[in-house]
Amino acid sequence: MIKKTRININTSLKIYLKFFFSLIFNRGKKNENYFKKLLKNYFFTENILLTSQGRVAAFNIFKVILSEKKKEILICPYTLTEVINAIIYAGGKPVYVEIDLKNGLPLEDDLNKKINENTAGLVLTHLYSNKEDILNFHKKYNEKIKIIEDVAINFGAKIDEHKFLGTLFDYGFYSFGIMKHLCTFHGGAIYCKDASKLYEIEQNLKNNINYPIIKSLKLVFFCMFIDFFYNKYIYNFFTHYILMLSFNKLDELMNPNVHPKFFNFTPEHYKYNFQSSFAIAGIENLKSLETKINSKIEKVKLYENYLDKSLRINYFIHYKINSFLEFPILLKKSNNKFLSKELLKIGYDIRRTWYVNSIRYLKPNSNLEDFYNCEYLHKKVLSLPTHDQISEKDIIRICELINFHENDEII
Repeated sequence: MIKKTRININTSLKIYLKFFFSLIFNRGKKNENYFKKLLKNYFFTENILLTSQGRVAAFNIFKVILSEKKKEILICPYTLTEVINAIIYAGGKPVYVEIDLKNGLPLEDDLNKKINENTAGLVLTHLYSNKEDILNFHKKYNEKIKIIEDVAINFGAKIDEHKFLGTLFDYGFYSFGIMKHLCTFHGGAIYCKDASKLYEIEQNLKNNINYPIIKSLKLVFFCMFIDFFYNKYIYNFFTHYILMLSFNKLDELMNPNVHPKFFNFTPEHYKYNFQSSFAIAGIENLKSLETKINSKIEKVKLYENYLDKSLRINYFIHYKINSFLEFPILLKKSNNKFLSKELLKIGYDIRRTWYVNSIRYLKPNSNLEDFYNCEYLHKKVLSLPTHDQISEKDIIRICELINFHENDEII
């Protein structure tokens, strides 16, 4: 039996060699400028800045919208806790809003109650909305409140051919981490509609320091380590069995963002600039981005065909509104932890959590009951792989097991 993992980083021998070439021959700045130019052309806007990580991009946006009078940032707690940390590090106060299960956007009744004179902005996390959901939300709230789009998992998603998620509202931030569509090892980007605010953010970034060479090399070698142990042959005969023995430990190593940690101080890496030599990975990955997204959409359609229709988290009409880093489904009977273990038994390593309900990890978390929808997603969303190593045969086997347990007695 061929075993398959969800872990798929967009690196290659070519990218590794070009990275070392860029570092040794000091080509980083030239590559960074070219990468930035490509991004501006891609998004049809000049208002793009590069940062060392997606969370750092969010942090720098929060810094320019917060003021003495406006300290509150509204956010659904079903998100990566690093975004919440970034609000706090920037001097803001996160105010939590329940999520709408139907579209993954803030629940409007709750949102309307929490917008007040102290509100600086709203983080809109793009999860699984349809085009109509986003356009309706834009119509209602675009002029009512400053909106920051979190497009960490949806780079390349768009309303139409020339209008991308992350550029619809006032601000947007992107992540180019090792598991993302547009991998630059570490990296992120900011979109800002207001030219004066863009300039302010740019000036703030000039106070940052260069990304340390040693940390850069450690990260690249870590990626090479992942590529080796999650190679389809090594994984099949070795890594899968280690994962079976020590699932939680390896999951924490590979997915630290869903194992939340909160700090009382701003981490050192928030002061790093984009690592110029990482730009070569972005340049290479941007070439094949549309092809990869189209391939993922075709896999999503296969999942939709073979899965019980009741498990769909949304009925997508305009598929390009999501770039489908993974395909989320909403379980009805089983919880995601159980089904991920069952899938691992037949050879498929499926991430058992997508985002987390951050309320669970806050102290005190006594208002957990106020965020039922976030908690439901935390327990019931299963993220299915869409990368190149997953075939139609794999999708059929995954769907058969899920359908079996979802149509069986309640577990």
